[in-house]
Amino acid sequence: MADNNEYDRKTLVTAAAIFIGFALILYFLPNIMIAVGGENRWLAGAVVAAVLVLPFVGLWLRGRWRRKDR
Repeated sequence: MADNNEYDRKTLVTAAAIFIGFALILYFLPNIMIAVGGENRWLAGAVVAAVLVLPFVGLWLRGRWRRKDR
């Protein structure tokens, strides 16, 4: 039972870290877009696309990692 409790705690801490990190990225995204968009608007669009794809890539990698451990 201790292993399950530790797993739950680890999962919650990881989820919280991912959520906080993504929230910070989204909070600063307009400033990043303005800074990058001043140089190249296509690059600003690429930054937004990368930020939107980032959670899906992270979840995909986590799923692969978890399947590999079993």
